[in-house]
Amino acid sequence: MLSITGWMLALGVAVSATILAAATNHATLHLAASGVVSLAIAVMAVRDHAQLTASGAPTTAVGSSTARYLGLVWAWGALTLFVTYMFIIEKRWPEWWQFFLGFAFAAVVSILFSNMLDRDRAAGRLDPTLVKVGRLLVQAQLVGMAAGLISLFADGKFPRDVQHADWAGCNIFFFGALAVAAICADSLRSPAHV
Repeated sequence: MLSITGWMLALGVAVSATILAAATNHATLHLAASGVVSLAIAVMAVRDHAQLTASGAPTTAVGSSTARYLGLVWAWGALTLFVTYMFIIEKRWPEWWQFFLGFAFAAVVSILFSNMLDRDRAAGRLDPTLVKVGRLLVQAQLVGMAAGLISLFADGKFPRDVQHADWAGCNIFFFGALAVAAICADSLRSPAHV
């Protein structure tokens, strides 16, 4: 599982790559950077889940890993939005801070949930209610991400040209939603959750 140092390093690299791409003011380059970052996080999560499942890890270990990687995606989205719209893009997008707060909240909740599962595992406990709540949260995120992806296309917001102030945010939304959906879907198919 991703250590806290590895998590922070991954977050720093992910945010840096995305904001550097935003600084070029080229939507295609930013789209590619956002795609690579979200794909990398999703692949790391899927590989971690596979290793945990193959080693016979308890449900709480797989759940903690899922929550930690979801927290990484949400934190990447929050921090990238913050830096991009506070310091990089000159066009003002008035709603960016609302998404920043929502993503930051989701990141904090994910990390707290991961820590709760880790504490239970360290104490040799398995709280079926906590595991069930975690599964419901994963299912809700999967449904929410599917709805978000559909709405981006339905509203004509993806792909988005740099003439629109929210162009970078839309790239982050799209690829962040794909990463969250992939992590959630992989987690739900894991035998460790059954």
